[in-house]
Amino acid sequence: MQVEFSSIDPNEDLTQILPIQQKRTIAFINHFIMNTVSHLNNFAQSCESRFMEFDYKIQKIEASLSILESQLSSIEGLDSADIPKENVDDSVNDTTKNELNLPVIKDKTEEEEKINQVELPLEITSGIKAKDDPRFRKFFKMIQFGVPEPAVKLKMQNEGIDPTILGKPEEIIPGLTEDLLKESEEKSG
Repeated sequence: MQVEFSSIDPNEDLTQILPIQQKRTIAFINHFIMNTVSHLNNFAQSCESRFMEFDYKIQKIEASLSILESQLSSIEGLDSADIPKENVDDSVNDTTKNELNLPVIKDKTEEEEKINQVELPLEITSGIKAKDDPRFRKFFKMIQFGVPEPAVKLKMQNEGIDPTILGKPEEIIPGLTEDLLKESEEKSG
């Protein structure tokens, strides 16, 4: 495809045309550089102001998180002393721990394996609901107070508790009857 310029005569001798003056060329280059630098300065200033806004938002979130943590720590029944730490193995070398320094969960103990080998009836009638179990009550309260579920599940994993229990609050947990529950509450209360 050939483009034709009507104002340019193809037969004209280009050696006879005078070049653009150097001062004019320098003025064009200076104008281009000034516009480019001005645009880059505006862009950098815009980026910096956005970074400052994000920094401010992050600081607000950190402050809110600190307030939430202090409020949660003031609630009775949410301290980690209520949770048994039988499944957490602290004797493992630091080299075998994962990068987040989370406690390693032991394999099932012999007692747990014996319990699992006993055949349970299809319908469990003795036991209490997971949300009423004192071992898990703390985590269900955290969900009620607005703590995000992934954070609660991570805390459960850190303490050696199966986080899938959060999804089944009405499931009956065998081995802990309401009588034993009342006795443990009387001892703690």
